[in-house]
Amino acid sequence: MESFFDREDTLYDLLKQQSGDYMEHSMADVKKSPETEEVINFAMEKRMKAFEEFNKQAGIHLYIEGKITAVSFDPMNIIPLEDRLLHKSFIKVRMNNEDFLIQKPVIAHVDDGIQNIIKLHLIVENEPSENIDSLTIDGIGEIKGRYKKQENILHVLI
Repeated sequence: MESFFDREDTLYDLLKQQSGDYMEHSMADVKKSPETEEVINFAMEKRMKAFEEFNKQAGIHLYIEGKITAVSFDPMNIIPLEDRLLHKSFIKVRMNNEDFLIQKPVIAHVDDGIQNIIKLHLIVENEPSENIDSLTIDGIGEIKGRYKKQENILHVLI
């Protein structure tokens, strides 16, 4: 016991040294029951349905691409699917050194963690106001960047 007082290892490190690769091998041997597979499939179908329902909404599809950072969000109202997160209630993001609060459902395409967003997808009801180098979106604010319009879809590159 006294030999451990001089070490700076955490309890986790010490236990891991004692167990070795035992945990990795034991997890590989775990068999999934048909009931477990059923639950997994049900959960995945429910997530995919939520994303499909989002995409079917009426309005103008707005895609914002670039360096975006999630500042705050409601973790209890997020539906993950692969590299996308459906924020059902709100998300506050930082773009171009400005914070924007989006109080509507939005899909965030993430890269290397949930705070590093590469693309936002939201659906707006009213046509954004077009400026020379920005778009002004009702309820969100002015987003500076280049934009391209195609029918009912807007792409903004910040």
